[in-house]
Amino acid sequence: MYHDELQSLKETGQKGDFLLPFVAVNTIMPDFYTTYPMHWHDEMEIVLVESGEYEEFVDLERYCVKQGDIILVNPCVLHSFRTLDNKRTFFRSIVFNLNMLTSNNTDACSIKYFTPFIDNMYINPVIISSDMPNYDKLFKCVRSLINLYNKKDEFFEIKIKAELYNLFHILFKYFLIPEEHESNMKDNTTRNIKTILDYIDENYMKPITIEELAASVDLSKHYFMRFFKKYMGMTCIEYINDYRLNIATNLLLTTSMQITEVSQQIGITNLSYFNRIFKKKYNMTPKEYRYNIDNRK
Repeated sequence: MYHDELQSLKETGQKGDFLLPFVAVNTIMPDFYTTYPMHWHDEMEIVLVESGEYEEFVDLERYCVKQGDIILVNPCVLHSFRTLDNKRTFFRSIVFNLNMLTSNNTDACSIKYFTPFIDNMYINPVIISSDMPNYDKLFKCVRSLINLYNKKDEFFEIKIKAELYNLFHILFKYFLIPEEHESNMKDNTTRNIKTILDYIDENYMKPITIEELAASVDLSKHYFMRFFKKYMGMTCIEYINDYRLNIATNLLLTTSMQITEVSQQIGITNLSYFNRIFKKKYNMTPKEYRYNIDNRK
C-alpha cells in the first residue's frame, strides 16, 4: 500500500525500480484509512475491485465502483477514493510507467499508438464493468499481471512486459476512442485544482486560510469556496482535515510519536479539536485507533 506516500500529492516516488517500473499492490479499506487524498502520478494505474464498493474520483468526475469493476487511471490524471459508509473494500492495483513499453527507436507502435495515448489523443472509459463487451479479455489480462508480479517466477519480467502489450492491444481494439478535441475549460480547472492541492500538500503542517488558497489561483474567496466544493465534492476545510487525518493515521501506524506530537505534526495545535475530528471520521480516538491497529498485527 501507499502508506509512506500519503504525504505527497504528486507521487514522485518511483513505482517498482529502474529495471522494472511496475508494481502490484493490495488495498483494504477502512483498515488503515477511509479516504486517499486527491493526487496524481506519472505512471498509469489500473485497479481491480475484488470485493465491496467505494467512491472513486477520476479527472474531476465521481464514480461509484463495485466488485468486479476495473478502473483505468491514465498518467497525470487527478484521482482519489473514499469508502461508502465505511464498507469493507478490497482492491488490487497495478501501477507502471509507460516508458517500459516505448522504444528508444521510433517504430509503428510508438507513432500509431503509445505517443498519441500519452498525448491524450485517446479517451477511454474510466470504469469497465463486468457487463461490458470484452470485459473478460481485460479481466484475464489484469489478473495475469497481478499473479505474475506476486509469484515472480523465473523470467517473470519478460512475461509482464509481454502481458502489458497484450493489455494495450485489448484496450486499443475494444475500449479506446480517438479524441480530436480538447476542452480548454477542463484543462484550466484541472490546473487550478492541482495548484490548490499542491499548496495544501506543502503547507498542511501549519495553519492554512481560505484567503491564501484563493489567492494561489487568483480567485475571490466567495468564488473559490463554490469552485472547490463543486469539483472536490466537499468543502475546503473538510478536505484539509481529511488530508491531515490521513497523514495522522500513517504516523500513528508507523511511529511511536505521542498523540500531541502527531497533532502538531499535521498543523493542528488544539489537541481537543484533533481528537474531535479524528473521532468523527474513524469513530474512535487516536489512542484507540493506535491500540486497535497494534493488536491486529
